[in-house]
Amino acid sequence: MAPANWIPWVSKARDGDMAAFERLYHATRPRLHHAVVHLVGSGDEAREIVQRAFVKAWERLPDLQEDAAFSGWLRRIAVNLVRDAWRARKPEDEIADDDEDGALEDSSPDPSEIVDGAIEAARLKEAVSRLPLAFREAVVLHYLDGNTVDEVARTLDVPRGTVLSRLARGRTRLRKELAPYREVTP
Repeated sequence: MAPANWIPWVSKARDGDMAAFERLYHATRPRLHHAVVHLVGSGDEAREIVQRAFVKAWERLPDLQEDAAFSGWLRRIAVNLVRDAWRARKPEDEIADDDEDGALEDSSPDPSEIVDGAIEAARLKEAVSRLPLAFREAVVLHYLDGNTVDEVARTLDVPRGTVLSRLARGRTRLRKELAPYREVTP
């Protein structure tokens, strides 16, 4: 369902209308669940995080200032919950400073070009699940969930350049991990 169709439900939900919030839930849950599954790699854990995100959204709905920002705001809540889950599981991989020389330089092909026709989607999903969380967030939200770099930056609350760097580094890691599966042409 197009966002324009569900935006009026946000103000009704903010006023305590549970039926309007249920409509928001049904309209926005599939896309949010899709992104969270790619971030955590487990359907059960994703369902739990999505449910918790909607509970937090309901509790914090009065704080939302713009009705049209609901889905991005909800996505940000979910990403923060994913981060919490990751912190509870294992320490985050060390990520180099984004100001390093060459941090944004990447002239190699996009991972989708490597994957197309040569590697099964399951291998890509597995490789994405092994990316450090910061790279995985950017890759999933941009390439798999279809958000612009600016939308990803707002969701993750980081500068645009940081998103570009994480995308480049994520692509580099994916390319390296998927290299053994690429078809070798003579």
